[in-house]
Amino acid sequence: MRLLLLFLCSVLSVADVHARKPSGVFEIPCNIESDRGRCIVVVETDAGPHRFALDTGTSYTTIRKKLCEKLQLTETGRIIGKDFEGHRASIVTATLPRLRMGEAEFENLTVDVLPDSSYVWCLGIDGLIGSDLLRKFVIRFTDSALLFARDYRAFEDLDRNAAAPIHFFAKCPFLDLTIGDGTHDLEIRALFDSGSSTLVNLRYAECLLSIDRKLLRNVRRTSGRPSHVGWTNRTAESEAVRGIVPELRLAGTTLKEIPLEETHGDTNNIGLPLLRYGSIVIDYRRKRFWLIPHPEAPEPPDTTIRNVGFAFDRNRLVVGRIWDETLEEVIATGDRILRIGSYDVSEIDPCAMIRGEIRSDRPEITVERKDGTIVTVPIKRL
Repeated sequence: MRLLLLFLCSVLSVADVHARKPSGVFEIPCNIESDRGRCIVVVETDAGPHRFALDTGTSYTTIRKKLCEKLQLTETGRIIGKDFEGHRASIVTATLPRLRMGEAEFENLTVDVLPDSSYVWCLGIDGLIGSDLLRKFVIRFTDSALLFARDYRAFEDLDRNAAAPIHFFAKCPFLDLTIGDGTHDLEIRALFDSGSSTLVNLRYAECLLSIDRKLLRNVRRTSGRPSHVGWTNRTAESEAVRGIVPELRLAGTTLKEIPLEETHGDTNNIGLPLLRYGSIVIDYRRKRFWLIPHPEAPEPPDTTIRNVGFAFDRNRLVVGRIWDETLEEVIATGDRILRIGSYDVSEIDPCAMIRGEIRSDRPEITVERKDGTIVTVPIKRL
C-alpha cells in the first residue's frame, strides 16, 4: 500500500529562523526506506530527542499536537493547509524555541501543528522537517545516509555542468522531467517529494494527455477511493489511471519502463524510490539538482498492480479501487473488508495497516457487500 504523502501549502509568512552554521559536511543519522517514502531522522528539542521525517514535499516544519503540549507552546495563529490530494483543513501554528538537527541548530521556528488523530503520526514520528529548514543547505540522499553541507563543492564528485535546475514553489523543490516513447515527448514539472513512496505521480490531466499522445503503455483505468491518504485522513472517490512510461528523463539520466500513478492534487510528484537509480543531491541555495547513477543498473521496477486496492472510510477498511474487470460485478468500491486471509480487520486500527503490520496468511479478502451478503475474493497481482 502506498503510504503517506504530505504537502502542506500555506500562505504563512515564516518568521526569521536563526541557525548556527555548521562547517564542512556533516551526516544526519537516519533510517531511509525509499520504497516506503520514509527518511527518518532524530532531532533535539527542549523536550529531548524525537523522530521526525525529512519531507521535501512539506513547505513548513510540522509537529504533532502531543509534542506541542509537551513543550507548552502557545497557539500563534491559524492557516488553511491542504494535503497532496487537495483536501483542505485548518492548521494551528506555534513557535518552537529550539530545534537541533545534527550540527545545525534553529531558534524561534514557526511550525504547523497537526492533531494527534492524523494518520501521519502512525509512522511513529513526532514531526516533519520541511523545506523551510533545508533552504540554506546542500543535501545528499543515499540508500543509507543523509549528508548536509553549506556548499556543493564540499562533495568532490559533483559536476556543476551536470546539474539540473530546481524551481521552487511554496519553498519546495520542483524538477523538469520528460516522459516519452523514443519518438514523442511530454515535458512536465514535478515536485521532488522525499515523503512519497511512489516513483512518479502525474496530475490526472497530465495522465489523460499522456494517454492521448500514446506515451503510456499497459494503461488501466478505474475509479474508487485511493489507497494513499494525506494528513487530513480524507479520501474521496475519483478516477484513477495506471500505466508504464517507456522513458523518463531527468538530470541527464534516462529511466526505462517506469510505473506511473495519478494524483488529483495540484502537483506532479517524483518520490524517494528515485534512490534505486542513484544518489540524489539537492542544492537549495543555488537551485541545483543531481542524480548520481549507481555503478550498476538496478533491477527493473515492479510494474504490476494488486487487483483490489484497500482504502479507509471513517476508520473502516473498505474496498478502494478495483483494477480487475472480472470483479466489478462481485464487489464495489466502499464495500467493507472484514478479513484479510483469516485476519479479522473489521475493527482494525488504521495505523496497523499504514505501518504494514497486517500479514495475510492466504491471498484473499472477505467482503461485506452493501446488500449485507458476504463474499470471498482472491487477491493477486495483475
